[in-house]
Amino acid sequence: MRRAHAAIFRRACLGLACCALWAGCREGPAENPQRPLPRTVYALGHLQPATGVIEIRATPGDRLQSLAAGVAENRLVPADGILGVLDSYAIGQAQLLALEQKKRLASQQHQHQQQLAVAQLAQAKASRAQAEAKQHEVLLQEDKLHVMAETMRLEQTEYATLQQLGAEDAELVTPHQLAKQKNKLDMATQEYRAAQESFVMAQLAARATVQAAEASYQVAQLAVAQSRREFDEQLEAQLLEQEIKVAAETLKRSLLLAPKYSQAAVDQLLHRSEPPSATPAATQPASPGGQPRSTVLKIFSRDGEIITQMPIMQLADLSRMVCVAEVYEADRKELSVGQPVIIRSPAFSGTFADGPVAAQSQGRSGGMRGRVARIGRLIASPGLTNRNPLAPADRSVVEVLIEIDPAAQQAAEGDALQARKPAAPGPGQSGDAHAQAAKNVGLQVTVEFIHF
Repeated sequence: MRRAHAAIFRRACLGLACCALWAGCREGPAENPQRPLPRTVYALGHLQPATGVIEIRATPGDRLQSLAAGVAENRLVPADGILGVLDSYAIGQAQLLALEQKKRLASQQHQHQQQLAVAQLAQAKASRAQAEAKQHEVLLQEDKLHVMAETMRLEQTEYATLQQLGAEDAELVTPHQLAKQKNKLDMATQEYRAAQESFVMAQLAARATVQAAEASYQVAQLAVAQSRREFDEQLEAQLLEQEIKVAAETLKRSLLLAPKYSQAAVDQLLHRSEPPSATPAATQPASPGGQPRSTVLKIFSRDGEIITQMPIMQLADLSRMVCVAEVYEADRKELSVGQPVIIRSPAFSGTFADGPVAAQSQGRSGGMRGRVARIGRLIASPGLTNRNPLAPADRSVVEVLIEIDPAAQQAAEGDALQARKPAAPGPGQSGDAHAQAAKNVGLQVTVEFIHF
């Protein structure tokens, strides 16, 4: 009996201990809650230049005359930025040279007109002086007319005196003397009347001549003032200048130009009379402002081919690369700006190639480091093809811009060196992340978003 009671007691104690243990297990997580580990987000992306790929196009129907010397795929564009010439260059240049020659002739004609206006002003000034001198002569005739009037009055007085003396004493004045005095009086009267009539007409003519000369002089002065204006201020010159600018811009479209080009080299090519020829790379001017030059990625047209809707070539500035990832819409909330990422691809080599799984973190070494620069807001269908046949095809994505982080890349390489991992860079393996990405423009990669 005692043994039975002891067994029952042991069983009860064991049951109570199990209940206490079970209760403690239930209350334990409430006292020490454990956060769920954040989910790692993976996405597809592709590498591209930070400034994008630039397509060089031309007017369809034109013909590519020739590409400039040194323009080839995977090579930097010429330092002057001139990539090639179209067939329309010859016609456009002839039109531009004709307009410039027309402007030069108009300028010479303007100079001739200015000289002619100065000569006409001098002639008008001389004519005005002559008219004023003639008017002065007419004023002198007026004084002479007064003298003639006085002479006529004296002759008339003398004739009246002789008549009176003859009437008083016939022997004092003979008929001959009286007739002679009468003749002198008549001549003086006729001269005075003729001079008076001539004076009136001469006075009117002199006054009109002076007025006409003065008007001609003022017109000549206006002509000189107009001609002394600079040729560039003339309406004709302004119209010609506008035509020259339009022709130069039209001719400029006959040149294939890189995004950054030398304006001096283009102007020299536009305004020279001989046809353009390829310039050796050694004699080309330096890149404008010392800015990075683009690289020719692909050439679609060759010399002599007709221009179509297709681009002639594609260029890109490969000095700075980025990655554009397509993240599923459901994973967008897991991302934040500044979040570190690792870009992986089997095409990467050297430091950036994927290494074996590390023992400590169970993660792979290698890859290209970057940070999230911008998270898009537009939800759209994916543009990249997922090579996994089991991947869902009905998901929408958002674009995430990732900037390559050289500092983080160097830090990762330093950690790999300290840990002596197999992916540590050996001689000639370490390199710039942008340079590695520039070797694989458009490469589809896998992006791993690392949590802080």
